[in-house]
Amino acid sequence: MSAIMTMEGPIGARMRVDGREVDYFCGTSYYVMHGRAQVIEAACDATRRFGMGPGTLAAMQVYADLQEALRDWFSAEHVTYMVSGYSGPMALLQGVCEPDDLLLMDDATHYSIRDALPTLGAKVVTFAHMDPSGLEDALTALAPGQRPVVVTDGVFPSSGDLAPLDAYRAILDAYPDGRLIVDDSHGVGVMGANGRGALEHFGAEGPRSHVAGTLSKAFGGLGGIIPGDDVLRDRIRDRALIMRGASMPPPAAAAAGLASMRMLKADPTIRARLGANVRRMRDGLRGLGHDVADTPVPIVTLKDKGPDYEAIGAALAKRDIMVKAMAPGGYSDAPQDRASMRIAVFSEHTTDQIDRLIAAMAELA
Repeated sequence: MSAIMTMEGPIGARMRVDGREVDYFCGTSYYVMHGRAQVIEAACDATRRFGMGPGTLAAMQVYADLQEALRDWFSAEHVTYMVSGYSGPMALLQGVCEPDDLLLMDDATHYSIRDALPTLGAKVVTFAHMDPSGLEDALTALAPGQRPVVVTDGVFPSSGDLAPLDAYRAILDAYPDGRLIVDDSHGVGVMGANGRGALEHFGAEGPRSHVAGTLSKAFGGLGGIIPGDDVLRDRIRDRALIMRGASMPPPAAAAAGLASMRMLKADPTIRARLGANVRRMRDGLRGLGHDVADTPVPIVTLKDKGPDYEAIGAALAKRDIMVKAMAPGGYSDAPQDRASMRIAVFSEHTTDQIDRLIAAMAELA
């Protein structure tokens, strides 16, 4: 495989890359909705009906239909929909935070949150990655009358780490006005009994917990989503300038997300297959001696010290198995002191594909 690959078709568990058919374990399309015929056709239909874009004013039926589906998915009064998932955490933070808040941030939090911080005017204190005791220590910086706002990813995108949101929520229970802000682009649609994300998975939902997600991962579309009540909707609309200055995603993206949600609602076996595949992958790699956490996250990242993951990734590519080797510090949450290898698990991977990868790892690592 070339260092810069050329993908020659839609995302899939098996796809054509650089002229070769490969087992594809990269990216974020956990249900491969981006490549499903029904989703593509829904996007094409929306384009034929509504054109390429909303012309700023998104007063088209496809957006109303998406809003209804999102409210149902998240059991929310309203779900704010915006131009991108990357912009969601900024809009959420601008809607929730005040300049005199104390923001307590996991030090491996995603770039989207880091880019938002300068717009808030609030003091920021970091704590060690996924460390509740570190959060408790950071809270000693809280001044009298100051409100704590904990900011973290739910599912971390490179490492696949799952933030201990239940522990953070328990710590915040000592602060009646404390808030928990979660960028959960990789958890929404995947985690939790109803697919509402990492907060639901941990039973940490509630009026003082807020999430920003996306349609571009599990849901096969494009655009940021923020579920909440009408008060949060109004605060985001009034405070987040991106809601005034940026156009909505194109109708095709909204229709694709809507079609994906309808498919997942209608066929729960899709989510069940993803869960079974994640367990098979994690159990198999753990059986080889790799340090793999027992979570339902479909990002399985190997970060043991010692292996040359770049060489292993290249050797896998020669066997037509594609994974993502990551250099030290190569992403917001990638280990700083060593390389890692990210394996994305899809609902549509077959057991043979998963077993083939595990068998190859037994030989190579």
